[in-house]
Amino acid sequence: MSNKQEQLYKGLTVYWQKTVDELVKSLYDVGRVASGKTAQSIGAFNKTPVQINSKGFKITISMPDHYQFLDEGVSGTKNNTGISRFKYKDKMPPIKAIRRFMLNRGINAPRGSNTKSGKRRDAESIRNGIAFAIARSLYENGQKPTKFYSKVINDKKLKDFERRLTDLYKANILESIKIK
Repeated sequence: MSNKQEQLYKGLTVYWQKTVDELVKSLYDVGRVASGKTAQSIGAFNKTPVQINSKGFKITISMPDHYQFLDEGVSGTKNNTGISRFKYKDKMPPIKAIRRFMLNRGINAPRGSNTKSGKRRDAESIRNGIAFAIARSLYENGQKPTKFYSKVINDKKLKDFERRLTDLYKANILESIKIK
């Protein structure tokens, strides 16, 4: 790798890390960090985030599978039906994921909770009932969009990146012409 390619690689790597940091900050700003695993996984799976070859370069930012749902939201079946291209149709969110959310947020079963008929319920069945109620509410009302990703990766950001890249290449081209 030539000195100019090395400079380009370093510049792109710094830009990549800045973008990852902005995405994580944006996620915290919208309050969607329960366990921190989503924030930790942004960019974490990139072994080589910046690749330069003879044809150009490629920059990759790995994202968790569910980032689109967080960013764009999910339309509910009864309310907020047009807020997103994603929508609940015939399945509710998984109870297992809701239970994990409850654990991360410290949501526990109230003590001494009984059924309407007066039967005592154990804490596990109470937690499952709460998780079911949360899942049902999400299913019916949807999930509001956060725009945590779209605020960071958007046309303005891409045009700024293009401008910076053009400036870098322009300097390289002018320098290579002077040498010849």
